[in-house]
Amino acid sequence: MIRHLIAATTATALFAAAAGPALAQASAVDLDRFDGRWFEIARNPNGMQRDCSRAQIDFNPSAPGRYAILVTCTRRPSGDVETLRANARVTDTATNAKFRFSLAGLLSFGGLASQQYWVWDHAPDYSWAIMGLPDKSSWWVWHRSQSPAASVRTSTLARARALGFNTTNAVHTGR
Repeated sequence: MIRHLIAATTATALFAAAAGPALAQASAVDLDRFDGRWFEIARNPNGMQRDCSRAQIDFNPSAPGRYAILVTCTRRPSGDVETLRANARVTDTATNAKFRFSLAGLLSFGGLASQQYWVWDHAPDYSWAIMGLPDKSSWWVWHRSQSPAASVRTSTLARARALGFNTTNAVHTGR
């Protein structure tokens, strides 16, 4: 009996440890404090941003729970600035931590070109946020300052790693 209890407890602990980071997510996002401009300070490598050295994202409220999004990227080495417009809506009003982004304009394909993004964590004062895909295949660390202190970069990247994101090849941006 005790052996079964120990085995069950061990299995439960192992499952919880394995599932813990995958299930971790910001429990609540205050949309009024989330609005505004964010600067990307780190991310995983991805094809869309391959040579993007400075990225910023603006969350502009357009209606309750909806946003007009403007993403700006400065390309290396040319310095060309590219912008992408999207729309976002909150898909989980209990936490406000899940959004569906859809491309705006001709690229929207009637809303078919869309992606779910989750806020995985944020600072209590909304100075930084970690956003990523639900499966954690892509992630971004955003900050309100384009050049936060090195200690802030280190601690937010450590937090992303603790949440289960692969930060091994993190791309540091916005310096």
